[in-house]
Amino acid sequence: MPTVEEPLASLEAKVETMSDLRSAITELREDMNGRFGQVDGRFAQVDARFIELRQDMNGRFDDVNRRLSTIDEKGDRHFTWMVSTQVALLLAVVGALGGAYYR
Repeated sequence: MPTVEEPLASLEAKVETMSDLRSAITELREDMNGRFGQVDGRFAQVDARFIELRQDMNGRFDDVNRRLSTIDEKGDRHFTWMVSTQVALLLAVVGALGGAYYR
């Protein structure tokens, strides 16, 4: 029959192994938390880059909208001149035909 010391020694060895396992898990948890902190920092950098890119794109789109507005205004002016020229030419032709008819 085994003495009390043998099971007690076995139990102490198991508790020591569990203690080592617990410290290993604690170290792993600390290492993972550190790495997650690094990942969070990297995501913050990527977010900052996307914000910068979005602001740059908004500026460029504003510039394009301003240019298109200028072109639209210029086209409106040219269209107005073209239509008024055609109306004046039509009146001139109708006047010439009317003058030639009543001669």
